[in-house]
Amino acid sequence: MSHVFARQTSRITALAVAAAATVALAVAPGAVAPETASAADGTVSMYRLYNPNSGEHFYTASTQERETLRDAGWNYEGIGWQAPSQSDAPVYRLYNKNAGDHHYTANAAERDNLVRSGWNYEGIGWYSDTQKRVPLYRQYNPHAVAGSHNYTTNAGERDNLIRAGWHDEGIGWYGVGGGSAAPAETQTNDGAYASVEGVMNLRGSGSGYHAKLVMSGGGSVVSFGIQYEQDIHYAYPQYPGNTVFLVENVMSHATQAGPAGKQYMYLKAAPLGQDVKVRLSWYKDNTARFFVNDQEIGRTKTTMGAPFIFAVEGSAARNGDTINATVRNVTVKAGDSAASYGTISGWNDGNDYFGLDGTITKQGTVNDEDGPFSTNGAPSYGVDVAINGRANIPGNGPDGKPWTWDTSFSAVDPSTNTTGHPLSAVVNIAQKR
Repeated sequence: MSHVFARQTSRITALAVAAAATVALAVAPGAVAPETASAADGTVSMYRLYNPNSGEHFYTASTQERETLRDAGWNYEGIGWQAPSQSDAPVYRLYNKNAGDHHYTANAAERDNLVRSGWNYEGIGWYSDTQKRVPLYRQYNPHAVAGSHNYTTNAGERDNLIRAGWHDEGIGWYGVGGGSAAPAETQTNDGAYASVEGVMNLRGSGSGYHAKLVMSGGGSVVSFGIQYEQDIHYAYPQYPGNTVFLVENVMSHATQAGPAGKQYMYLKAAPLGQDVKVRLSWYKDNTARFFVNDQEIGRTKTTMGAPFIFAVEGSAARNGDTINATVRNVTVKAGDSAASYGTISGWNDGNDYFGLDGTITKQGTVNDEDGPFSTNGAPSYGVDVAINGRANIPGNGPDGKPWTWDTSFSAVDPSTNTTGHPLSAVVNIAQKR
């Protein structure tokens, strides 16, 4: 592992850079009418998205607006319901610029009261079904600033929210048909130029630890995985279990620890001690997308470029913390022509620092297909990786504070007696060049 790659995979505690980490998600799109394109039966698909920072659900008939919000970090959850393309019962859309919250109502009096209170009226968002075939249940969270209302055709979702303390506000409007979850996107069909995927299971002890998939290229690094850190809930109360799906996006102009040129994203709560399939994918428009169980949960822009190095990394936060992580069936996809297809060798598991150890516990297979999953003769398709150990980074830094995974690059690794290393173990492989 090169010094540049090692240096750029360092991280800064997300709590210390919360302001820099926050993605600008409070998008206030302009007024939109339902799109003219609709099914032959006169219906319109209503897309449902979720803002992981504010907790707001957003609903739109516009595919352009849907994709704009996805690019800004919203999660696409699929089709919420089918609305009539036209009816005598409009549903009005409003926006509160102070709270960063949208509201939807079929009640003109409620609309007017909100406008008088300072809300912006954004026009007719869609229409309600006058035959009242599919109810949209409305709930209210009295403790929320943004995302205080939820609308769903799912009575089970409604009942779960009511049990959690939301108020049942009856039926907001009606659709003509039900919805469907966002379609699965597999590593084969997600359209990416390059990706790395595996079934991750994170365990450990102490103040913090994480396991991640990593891609680096063009002087930039993006990583995605599961992180536990004991203080997350103080800055992000929506994560009381302190375990999240984390993205670290280190741009090419970031040369030292600090928020400049670096992006940290907590996408959603993650499990500890459970298997979950995770994938990091890169697209030729310089977008990275992040998948859990074949569902995209976030995306962001990068400054990466091919060819890539792919890695599985595990880390611990402080001296004495432990990690016991596995990433099984790790597969790599790369390239769009015979000159760039696949990987060039087996996995390298020799980058172990400060007491942590990454090993290949099961070799993979050779993939001889003429395409992006080619291993070019090496048994590197579908390997199993384990990262274990107790952080051994004794002593204090120049500031008198104990070394951490944010400051380890200035510490002396006890096994090599050298500096410039992450507090982690890394297993990596390179794209064919």
